[in-house]
Amino acid sequence: MRSHTLIFAAAGLVLGAGLIALLPQDTLFTVSTVHDHAEPVTGERWACPMMDFIGNKPGDCPVCGMKMTKVTAGELTREQQRRMGVELTTVTEGPAEIVVRGYGTADYDNRFTSVVIARVAGRIVKRYMATWGCCETVGKGAPIIDLYSPEAFAAQGELAAAIRLGNQATVQAIKDRFQRWNLAEVAEAVIAGEAPQDIVTIRSPVAGQVVMREFEKVNEMFELGKEIMADTPLLKLVDPDKLTVVIHVPELRANFLREGQKVELASDDRGPLPQIEAKIDRLGREIDPEIRSREVRLYLTGASKVLQPGSLVSARMKGVLGADLHPANPAAPDTWGQFPLIPKTAVISTGVRHVAWRVAGRTPDGRIRFELAPLALGPRIEDEAGNDVYVIRAGLKPGDEVATQGAFLIDSQAQLAGTPSLLFPQGALAPAAAHQH
Repeated sequence: MRSHTLIFAAAGLVLGAGLIALLPQDTLFTVSTVHDHAEPVTGERWACPMMDFIGNKPGDCPVCGMKMTKVTAGELTREQQRRMGVELTTVTEGPAEIVVRGYGTADYDNRFTSVVIARVAGRIVKRYMATWGCCETVGKGAPIIDLYSPEAFAAQGELAAAIRLGNQATVQAIKDRFQRWNLAEVAEAVIAGEAPQDIVTIRSPVAGQVVMREFEKVNEMFELGKEIMADTPLLKLVDPDKLTVVIHVPELRANFLREGQKVELASDDRGPLPQIEAKIDRLGREIDPEIRSREVRLYLTGASKVLQPGSLVSARMKGVLGADLHPANPAAPDTWGQFPLIPKTAVISTGVRHVAWRVAGRTPDGRIRFELAPLALGPRIEDEAGNDVYVIRAGLKPGDEVATQGAFLIDSQAQLAGTPSLLFPQGALAPAAAHQH
């Protein structure tokens, strides 16, 4: 059995060698006696209708003997258009505008946050309403806690002694000390002739609303009899009528936005919120590397009647580009740029190089001739119908017709014919690619 296998293999090699010997020399090897780098590219190729064979001259297929047909590119008959499903669209002109949507959570505006601090040490002997829970409204000068403070009592004695001695420099120095402790009224009482007191009241220097979430153990913190040190934070106060919303916008869409432009807000429970006037107060200069977004910050005034800290807010922002591809003012149409626009389906791309197939001419019998149009793309946007559209910086002009459906097949035909295509800008038969000796 093994000997028969060897005999068959040897016979196959002999038969193959004989077939190769019978083929014309220029079928396997292209011999060129011309060495002219400037020879123009004809773009002609000939294909066997039966076998997977493509040559560069007419004649019979060297494999099966069938007559080869010329491969043409860029010109399609009506029947070819129908079979390839070719569809055309006209390049339009318009602004590069999009609607940017995002979500954020309302929170207090910390630019207006204050902290009540006990500037003098002592022991808590009484606590007022501000210490009992969140969201209590505190007026300026409202009492927070009463402290038994030997240090404050001793300072009152020093002040009384300086007054009796008429030492105005010492009196002023001690008054300044009480001022730093936010206990100016205690010094004034001593100056007025009242006896020193060992219990002082810590008051809020500003008005605001109490936020207790910064202190988890509130009751323990304000426990009666507890001793606190000087400069201990007691309460955090906020302005309840001033809120902030932070929205994270994808980096590419953030490039359409600018500070100061209007923002439309809505919430799940109340719907659109036209009564709130919002604008982009700060557009982040950095990109979050984890979620590839930029921060858009809104500062809201007078929104406390419809929004609370923690409310989920949706934002709608219109973005428009100027002629320099930088953000323009959405409220000023005269600042908007006008660009050629084509559907995404008309662009075929390698990721680096982008092209479209443009209609170069028509014949009375319905033939369409296409030409390759290299493109310089701008941003990709979404039109009013929800379709992806490219902004064209160069390569096409308004009124041009381009292929949308069938563009890949037109490009493949050009590659077979050796003419310029997406992958071969100079054509597969360019002198540099067909350099022969």
